[in-house]
Amino acid sequence: MNTPEPPITGLSGLLDEGGRLDYQAVLRLATTTPEQDFIRQLGHWVLAGDRVVRGKIIPATSEVFETVRFEPAANQPLHAPLPGNLAEVIYLFHKPTPPVDGAHSFTLGRTDENDFIMPDYAVSRTQAVIHVFRGNRFRIRCLGGSNPIHVNGAPLTREQLLREGDVIEFGRFRFLLLAPSGLYFRLKGIHAQPRIRQLINSLGQADYKALKDYAEKHNVDIFSQLMRYPSLVGSGVFRGYASRTPGTDPDATHAFLRDLSEGPDAVPFKVLGRSIFPLIQPERSEENNREGLTIGRAVENDLVMSDDAISNHHACILFGATGQYFIQDLQSTNGVFVNGHELNREPCELFDNDKVKIGRHEFTMMFPSNLFYHLTGARF
Repeated sequence: MNTPEPPITGLSGLLDEGGRLDYQAVLRLATTTPEQDFIRQLGHWVLAGDRVVRGKIIPATSEVFETVRFEPAANQPLHAPLPGNLAEVIYLFHKPTPPVDGAHSFTLGRTDENDFIMPDYAVSRTQAVIHVFRGNRFRIRCLGGSNPIHVNGAPLTREQLLREGDVIEFGRFRFLLLAPSGLYFRLKGIHAQPRIRQLINSLGQADYKALKDYAEKHNVDIFSQLMRYPSLVGSGVFRGYASRTPGTDPDATHAFLRDLSEGPDAVPFKVLGRSIFPLIQPERSEENNREGLTIGRAVENDLVMSDDAISNHHACILFGATGQYFIQDLQSTNGVFVNGHELNREPCELFDNDKVKIGRHEFTMMFPSNLFYHLTGARF
């Protein structure tokens, strides 16, 4: 009789002696736990091996241990084999020490003093450094070498910001920058789908019809790979009275008083289910690097909600270091309520199916699988 392997608990159970993720351990975690639990336990982004680039090695003419030149072949096969099991090489962006100057730095190269060691002579001794800032913002800088670094097929001349799904080549090795959810679906054999960002308008709202069509054409796992992130989904309206203080700015937020005779719950409106706001960290410039997602009536917010009972800058969604999501009231006129409880100034963690009241509207926190069933009308 086979004894089942004990569950993996803690990040230490996923790391091998060299600081890389133990592929078999993280694969077992992905196949035995739900996506949300996998994200919480892993908690950090990764540089995941994709494939070995085909090409020609030009030996060094001087020292034996110098970096060799590599010339990639002109026509790379789309599904090349993975010599040396590069798909099992996964580097974790994690350091137990505090950040320096607001960032953790990870050096990458051939020799042992690097954080990410790639033992191949087409990789320089120390070829690159990747800085990781708060809010999962990544910046890569080339440190020189015989072979250029390529990001999405273009040579990296100095430094640039990275985003999820970027393809980075070091010598002969091709890697992908993945969030924990991206790694989860990759380990389950579900290939990357179109970026959800392409389906979001300038108000932060997703294209309902496109999402619904996608959900109806695919299963829950493939839909979840498209979404990857939870969403705030409109679910109801609270009855009550909104008024503006006489003599104030006509554009000022209206104070909202609920009509308790209608009961404590929001009145459901099916049409509000079309209002879907994915909680995705926006791609901002280095000059505009505020944290989280802002919610409010003003157009400069990330999630714009046109309700005169919602303040210009009403609330903020904050991203936890280990995959959590928090909401914080920004001293709004009418407050923020989670499952009926009004928030103070401290952030409150959000979970799947939590009810969030902002102004007169109620939103439901939905992780991807929950949103799939909402869109398709299927049952769990």
